[in-house]
Amino acid sequence: MVRKPIFNALALTLFVFVLCGCNPETPTPPADKNVALAAANEPPNAQGTTAQKPPSGEGITEISAAAQRSEGLFAAEEAERTLPADHWLRQTPIQKDTVPATIAPPEPRVLLKQHGPAYLEQIGETRVLHLKGSYYDMGYQHGALLKEEIRLGATLIRTVGRVAWKKDFVKSSREAWERSSAHIPQKYKEELEGMAEALGMPVEEVQEFNIFPELFHCSGFAFWGNATADGALLHGRVLDYMREIGMDQWAIIIVQEPENAHAFVNVGYAGLIGSVTGMNVQHVALGEMGGGGAEKWDGMPMTFLMRECLEMGTTLEDACRIMRENPRTCEYYYVISDAKAQGGRGDAVGVASTPDDIQFIGPNEFHKLLPRPVEDAVLLSAGGRYQCLADRVEAMHGKITPQIALDIMARGVSMRSNLHNALFKPATLELWVANSTLLAPSCNRPYVHYDLNVLLNEQPAS
Repeated sequence: MVRKPIFNALALTLFVFVLCGCNPETPTPPADKNVALAAANEPPNAQGTTAQKPPSGEGITEISAAAQRSEGLFAAEEAERTLPADHWLRQTPIQKDTVPATIAPPEPRVLLKQHGPAYLEQIGETRVLHLKGSYYDMGYQHGALLKEEIRLGATLIRTVGRVAWKKDFVKSSREAWERSSAHIPQKYKEELEGMAEALGMPVEEVQEFNIFPELFHCSGFAFWGNATADGALLHGRVLDYMREIGMDQWAIIIVQEPENAHAFVNVGYAGLIGSVTGMNVQHVALGEMGGGGAEKWDGMPMTFLMRECLEMGTTLEDACRIMRENPRTCEYYYVISDAKAQGGRGDAVGVASTPDDIQFIGPNEFHKLLPRPVEDAVLLSAGGRYQCLADRVEAMHGKITPQIALDIMARGVSMRSNLHNALFKPATLELWVANSTLLAPSCNRPYVHYDLNVLLNEQPAS
C-alpha cells in the first residue's frame, strides 16, 4: 500500500507542545556494571543548543536542540518492551523500550510512475525515487514525480519554522540562502530551478525549504577489520531529529545518476536535494551530526557539502579534501568511510568542523571528542549515548555482523526523536534503512534491505 502524505495537524500540535523544553535522556546501565552514564545538563546556550557533558573524557558537548526538544514529547510513550533475557544488549546500557533490530522480509518492486528516464517505485511500505541526467532535468523529474507531497512538505516546513524559529523564519531562510549562495555549486541551483518549474512554485520558495537544515541543528559509527565478523566495513548512521512533525510521510530513498559525477543513494525526504545520509558507487559512505554555531551561514550548506562528497568523492581522501577546501557553515560532525581504503581493508574518519576549523580523527586515535578509542572503529555521538555506543561496540568487538550493527543502534544510542537509521555495507553497496512514525522511533521499526547494484541496473516491470 502506498502511504499518502497528509498535512498532519496532530504532528504540528505535538510539535508546538514540545517547545516547552525537556531533559535529555540517559540510558539505564546494566545491573552488573557500575557505569555512571548520567550526563550533566545545562540550559540552552546562545546558539540554541544544549550542552551535555559525558562522564568520561570531554566528548561532544554540542547536540541538536531540535532533537532534545523532541525527547520531552515522547517521554510518556516509552512503553516497556520485551528484550530477551539472554540477548547481548543486556550487557550494555538500555532503555525500557530497547528491543533488538528487525529486518523486514523481502518485498517485490512495484513501478508507480515514470517521467522520462526517471521513475518512482514501491518496495514494501517504502518508496525509491530514481533520477538521471542533467541537474535541471533531475530537479524537474523530482518535482514532477512527487509534486503533491513536495508542495505539502514545503508548507509543513514553513509552518513548523514559524512556530519553532525565534525570529522571522521566512526572512532567516532567505538570509541563509543568500549568504551561502556564493558557495553553492551552480549545478545544484539548476537542479532547484528544474524542481521549481515542475512544481509551479517560485524558485525562492524551493531554495528556502532546501536551506531548512541550516536553521535547526545524532550518532554515527564505522567499524571494519578486527571489529567485524568478516572484516567488512559497516557504516551506521542515526538521525535524531524532530520526529514529531511527521517527516516520515515524506521519507524516500533517492537513487541519483548525475551527468559527469558518481551515482549515489541518498536516504532523504521528498523535495530535499541535499544529503545527510548517503553512499556512492565508489564505496564511500557519509553520515552527519549537528552541533552549534547557528546562523553561521557564510559557506556551503552542510547538506550540499555532503552531496558534493558523494558526487565527487572517489576515495576517503577525496571526501576529506572536499570538506577541508570548501567554506563551511555552523558546526557539524561527520563519519566518512571508504571500503576500498587500506588495500580493500576499509578505513574511516570522524570529522569535527566549524567555519573556522576542521579536524579529522582517525581510527584507534584518542581525541577529546572521541575519548574511548576502539580498534578499527570510529564512533560518534554525544554524552551518555556515546558511552552506550562504545560499550556496545566493545561488547561485540570482532563479532559484528549487519544484524548486530543494527542492534547497536537500538534505544540507548538512538533517542526517542530517532527519525531515520541507516546501515551501509559499502563494499557490496548494500544498505538497510528504517524510518520512524509518530508511534515509534525508527530503531524500533523494521529495517528494509536494499542493494544499490540492483536498484541501478534492474528496473521493475511496468
